[in-house]
Amino acid sequence: MQLLFGHVSPETAYTVAYYPYVLRCSIRYWLEHNPKHGFRLVSQTTNPKRGNVWNKPKASTYCRFGGAMYLDESDHVQWSGLSEYCSGAEAVEWQKKFGAAVPESGHEMLDKWVAAKVAYDANRKRKDETA
Repeated sequence: MQLLFGHVSPETAYTVAYYPYVLRCSIRYWLEHNPKHGFRLVSQTTNPKRGNVWNKPKASTYCRFGGAMYLDESDHVQWSGLSEYCSGAEAVEWQKKFGAAVPESGHEMLDKWVAAKVAYDANRKRKDETA
């Protein structure tokens, strides 16, 4: 796995030439960050029938607290996101594995969320033990 850094707009996107889609085209990927909604992966292909102009971008579902792009074993672009539906331990592991590739605009929120989630789980465990 290779983390991808700095791909946060169409201008700075990670581009794959010769993408196998009906006809050969290009595709580009970037992470979009919206402070109110979180992170999501956006992809956009070219249309070889129209002179390789860029098609409409397609976006995934938002993950509130973090997002990171990476290349898998086959050199295909993948992404992973951190949402509120995880435990504190899962949040810590996600941050260790993908935290470096989170766009700069999301580092502070990611750090705060992981710390809060760990504290919440510890407090919950303590209450369960006394009950």
